[in-house]
Amino acid sequence: MNDLALGSIVLALAAVPAALLVLLLADVVKLDGASRRQRWIRRSAAVLALLALPSVGNAVWGWAGAAHLEPLCQAYAAPEFHVRRPIALATLRVTTDDVVAAGRAPEWLASLRDPVIGLAALHLAGDPAAEAAMLELDVRRVVHHRNLWFTVNMDRFRLLDRDTGITLAAGDELWVDAGSARYHCGIGSGQNPTRVTAYPGGDGIARFLRRALAGPVG
Repeated sequence: MNDLALGSIVLALAAVPAALLVLLLADVVKLDGASRRQRWIRRSAAVLALLALPSVGNAVWGWAGAAHLEPLCQAYAAPEFHVRRPIALATLRVTTDDVVAAGRAPEWLASLRDPVIGLAALHLAGDPAAEAAMLELDVRRVVHHRNLWFTVNMDRFRLLDRDTGITLAAGDELWVDAGSARYHCGIGSGQNPTRVTAYPGGDGIARFLRRALAGPVG
């Protein structure tokens, strides 16, 4: 959405309820003379519009953020799987250098230790045992784009065969900050913009990995 267009929408929507309230009050407050009545309406509408602008503007900003994220969700939220056969008891190295602060593991990491996934072992990059891993889950945080109103971030998950470097599966988690609202979509939050998400916790990444290791479906 164009920055100027969004600003115009915010101003217009903030002014509408204020104008309606002023017109209602004008019927209650009796003022002599048409010119005096018009001045009172204009001044009152301006004051009420200014008072309404922060709350209405923030709400519209959030709504516009969800609308802004929608086409990106359609393009990126569904994961891709290229595994040609099931992979059993794989060893996995997880590389997250650009995702978490030093010394802190991502919240979704614990879910990858679920034995149902079928991993033989899971190691973080930097662990000497990780160098012998068959697969690598490479996770990078990037800024998809930024403008005056929105910043769209992505966590990009790529499951790689360490021998060949081939991407076996790929998925993304996206979010946009719009005013006080944050909308998510992706492999941890689903394919539609939502403010209700467990990401970076939850089992979304575990489900992505389990599905990748299962091989072709159908």
